Amino acid sequence: MKYKNYYEILNINRKSTRDEIRNSFRKLAKKYHPDTNKTPEAESMFKDINEAYDVLTNDEKRRKYDRQVAKYGYGIVDTDSSLSNVKYEFKSGVNVINDLLNTILGFKKDDAQNFGDINNAPSSKDERKTKQKPEKGKDIISNIEVSLEEGFFGTEKKIAIKSYKTGLNTFSVNIPIGIQNGDCIRLAALGNPGKNGGKNGDLIIHVKLIPDNEYKISGINLKKDIFISPAFAVVGGKYKIKLFEETIFVSLPKHLKDGEIIKVEKKGYISEDEIRGDLLLKVHIKMPDDISEREEKLYEQILKMERKKMASEYFIHQSFFMLSSLKYVHIFYFLLL
Repeated sequence: MKYKNYYEILNINRKSTRDEIRNSFRKLAKKYHPDTNKTPEAESMFKDINEAYDVLTNDEKRRKYDRQVAKYGYGIVDTDSSLSNVKYEFKSGVNVINDLLNTILGFKKDDAQNFGDINNAPSSKDERKTKQKPEKGKDIISNIEVSLEEGFFGTEKKIAIKSYKTGLNTFSVNIPIGIQNGDCIRLAALGNPGKNGGKNGDLIIHVKLIPDNEYKISGINLKKDIFISPAFAVVGGKYKIKLFEETIFVSLPKHLKDGEIIKVEKKGYISEDEIRGDLLLKVHIKMPDDISEREEKLYEQILKMERKKMASEYFIHQSFFMLSSLKYVHIFYFLLL
């Protein structure tokens, strides 16, 4: 069995020291590394260089190699697998430097910087694809508060976003007409930067509608509580309502009851396609805080009228009951006869 001439491969002689072997290997590894040398023989030569270095820098392997070469001579044939355990996996970037310089050449970690662009060059097609595959940046999630009136008209608001990569940034956010609580606004490419040339992530803003003092939102309808006096509940009339865009007067019917709902069509909230909802008014009958002497006398008169009405109804009820009773007495008397 013949062996490769490792001394010739590394451009050294049989008396070369470990330092001389290392220096020669360093030059040849840089020269023939497939990342920087695209010639057809580079990959094969790089394997031989690694194999030779692995054997000649190990005292036991080197002695065994020298004995077997003396016996069989040199030649381009398969080598004894027991002499070398180098795995020829061409890694890229920092892995190449760590493997070649730290493990084989004995460089310090910082020395890897001297290789420049070699550190960033993938060494195989598969790893080149993996390393260079674009990766989209992570999205940034934030919140923004919007008043009901701002949601009704639509507006533009400023939002400050702090990112650990880009620092504090301020963006303008367009709030569309008819925005709802919990809606999301996505601003493309305003998130964290991508990797390997990938696109930036997005800025996703969750909308929170601030509770309004006057109105509650239900879909595209608005709900409002109104408080009227007993007199207003009885006689009805015009009730003033201030909306976001105008002031209107709603005609309340007579004889309203507490808790009754009055619907005013197309005076509510608005949808994104500008369809108007309804305004729902809930009636609450409330006594006035201050009652004048004249108003009190009027209430006394009303109370007297209510008592007379109640007495009249009671008399009619009793009369009917008595007549009904006499009728049944006559029938019973007739049956006895």
